[in-house]
Amino acid sequence: MRRLVIATAALSMVVGFAKVASAADEVKGVLIDQKCGKGQMSKDDPEKAAAGHSKDCAMKDSCASSGFAVISGKKMWKLDDKGAKLAKDYLKDHDSTKVVVKGTEKGDTLAVESIAAQ
Repeated sequence: MRRLVIATAALSMVVGFAKVASAADEVKGVLIDQKCGKGQMSKDDPEKAAAGHSKDCAMKDSCASSGFAVISGKKMWKLDDKGAKLAKDYLKDHDSTKVVVKGTEKGDTLAVESIAAQ
C-alpha cells in the first residue's frame, strides 16, 4: 500500500510539473513594430511611450518589415514569424494596440500562439 501511495504521489508531481513547464506565457502590453519599439525602450516608461505610437505607423511597410514586438513595462519581446503574421492581422481589425500575447518565451522572443485585445 505504501508503495502505491508513493508511486501515485510521484506520478502526480511529474504530471503537474509537465503541465507547468508547457504552460504558455501571457504578456500584456503594447503591440508595436520593432523599429519604433527600439526607440521607445530608451524612455523612462517604454510601455507608456509605446501606447502613444500609432497603429498606422506600425503598419507602414518601412516599419512592419522590421518585425513586431510587444512592450510590457520596461521589457520588449520580439514576436516570431507566426506572431508577426498574427500582429498584422490583429492591427487590420483593431484600433487599440493594447494586447495580450500568449506564447512561449525564448529569451527576448515570444513564439506566439495568439494575440487578443486587452
